[in-house]
Amino acid sequence: MGVKRPWITLSQPGAERLAQQMRDAGLSALVEPATAIQFLPWSPPAQAPDRLIFLSQHAAVGFLQNSMSSPLASRCEFVAAIGKRSAAVLLSSGIDVAVPDMEQSEGLLAMPELVPVADGGLLRPTDRVWQIGGKGGRNLVADVLEDKCRWERCDIYERIDVNLDHVEIAGIDALVVGSIHGLEQAAAHWRACGGAQSVSVIAPSQRVAERAEQLGFSRCFNAQGTDGRAIIDIIKTAAA
Repeated sequence: MGVKRPWITLSQPGAERLAQQMRDAGLSALVEPATAIQFLPWSPPAQAPDRLIFLSQHAAVGFLQNSMSSPLASRCEFVAAIGKRSAAVLLSSGIDVAVPDMEQSEGLLAMPELVPVADGGLLRPTDRVWQIGGKGGRNLVADVLEDKCRWERCDIYERIDVNLDHVEIAGIDALVVGSIHGLEQAAAHWRACGGAQSVSVIAPSQRVAERAEQLGFSRCFNAQGTDGRAIIDIIKTAAA
């Protein structure tokens, strides 16, 4: 069974970047984001941070839209981004940033600068730590660290639904999703169009893959991020 056509439901600019990687690999993808990013009004908290954590590329972009942001980040003792793409946005503005070996929340939590002193790390109870991210999404980092330091959660964007009524699903044999919100939006359209629940769903994390299973999809894969090569390998393996 050969690969037909994956549907990339990720928001932009990640959707088009992944589509180009697929084209380079000989795959023709349908690029129809299920969600869009809407930045929210945001002002930095009054007291400057000692450490900054960026949970997405969108978080980095939104953060830098505030004129006070770059100077704040440059004075930080430690800045971490969940992945290389998020880091690239910050590096382009001259901000030194570290990336965990595993580009997920668990990877961030394993970095010595984000492990509490009581557990053998470098994070002090007096450190001011800002988590820069979006509304909703995963709460793992906050759940682990919010009572271990002076924690600030800064939600600077949200995902909004995109109307998918025009999207034709004929010939699609894989759904590539980037978040639970996007998964649920794409899944609703897929079901409304009579799509088979046996379609492959490629998710960026186990959490999203498990949600796909809860929605009735029988072939769910965890790509452990949105790396194009990993997603392409899974699509080809699933279609073999």
